[in-house]
Amino acid sequence: EQLSYGKRINSAAVDAAGLTIATRMESNARGLSMAIKNAGDAQSLIDTSEGAHQEVTNILQRMRELAVQSASDTNTATDRAALNDEVNQLVLEIDRIAAQTTWGGMQLMDGTYQSKTFQLGSYANETVGVSIDSIASADLGSYTVDSLSHLMEGTDAADNAETRSATGLVITGPTNAASISFDAESSAKTVAAAVNAQSATTGVSAAAKTNLVLDTLSHAGTVSFNLTGTGTSAISTSVAHNSDLTSIRDAVNAVAGTTGITASMYQGDKGQLMFTSATGEDIKIDTFASSGDAASSIKAYVTDFDGTKSATTDTLTKGTGDDSVIVAGEVRFSSVGSFTVVDAGTSGAGTGYMAAGSTTASQAAISAVNISTLTGANSAITTIDGALNKISDARANLGAVSNRIDHTISNLGNVLINTEASKSRIQDADFAKVTGDLTKSQIMSQAATAML
Repeated sequence: EQLSYGKRINSAAVDAAGLTIATRMESNARGLSMAIKNAGDAQSLIDTSEGAHQEVTNILQRMRELAVQSASDTNTATDRAALNDEVNQLVLEIDRIAAQTTWGGMQLMDGTYQSKTFQLGSYANETVGVSIDSIASADLGSYTVDSLSHLMEGTDAADNAETRSATGLVITGPTNAASISFDAESSAKTVAAAVNAQSATTGVSAAAKTNLVLDTLSHAGTVSFNLTGTGTSAISTSVAHNSDLTSIRDAVNAVAGTTGITASMYQGDKGQLMFTSATGEDIKIDTFASSGDAASSIKAYVTDFDGTKSATTDTLTKGTGDDSVIVAGEVRFSSVGSFTVVDAGTSGAGTGYMAAGSTTASQAAISAVNISTLTGANSAITTIDGALNKISDARANLGAVSNRIDHTISNLGNVLINTEASKSRIQDADFAKVTGDLTKSQIMSQAATAML
């Protein structure tokens, strides 16, 4: 019977306990085999998602390339409009990929594939969980919030201290919260460095920039002042007409290696000049003077992070106590997820880097990107960088799950082999032994027959 069926246990009467154990091992082995198949299917699903993420990454890289191109004033308005047309088509393609990427009829990239589990074991609840976030253009981008910029009279030390008395921030990021400390009157550059030192904890990074706009020069003539950024240089240049400040621009750029400050015409207007510290150093102008008139003056404005001039202004007037100004730059906080910033030292309006209370970051989505203007192009770069970071994080998480499943498959295969070996020892016939027993029985039977 054992040789005919190949099994040692062909009924419960032969070995009741052995049959129970073998049946349990059979269930385990068949479950392990299906779990290995499930794991393969899970990897195929993840690979499908990975392909979609890769293509969206390629699209975002192209959009960023176009935004950088549009951010240069070598382009006309018509050029920027043509660049923006391509960006609009790329946004539509991102949405198409998000809506039409499926696996086995299931939507993967539209945000509905959440809290799913892969059964990767032979028993209940032996699972691995996975979620795939939406990659639609409305869900991609960066969460940002900007600090306050400050325009202060450089001759008034008390005003300077009052305006920047804060010494800390509390950032509650998408990963964790942290307290950020710095000295009072710190530059935007220093604050951004302190924030970035805690980026691994909070998931929030920071960039600093300082812009100062000068316009409405009252009289032409020889204009002079001291300009301080990373260093100090004396500026003196002849201005032929009060509506053309290009000579001041050239003089400032000539010493940019010392001050760390560059100058450009504000929005192409020769009568307005913008000084920029790309690293976020304070910009200080003092001892403003002009040979044009005894009461020559010029107005100074702060801007937001993207360079849009605000209404906050101070007039620098020759030969008065109001011939100096200090501008403290802005810090732009950014992350792939929502976060809040609280100025721990804010005690009243204008004393801190942030507005009083908690400031919540807002999302700039890829769907709203428009590079048809210089300001829009610069904003688009930050937005696209946030989208790339989010996609990269998603790809990293899914890649980690895929690598984990590789090890799961290897382990399941090992368990399956040993389970089947154990089941075989219990249930399967030992052909050598059974054949020997049969041969012995036959020989004895034949010998007995011969004796008879």
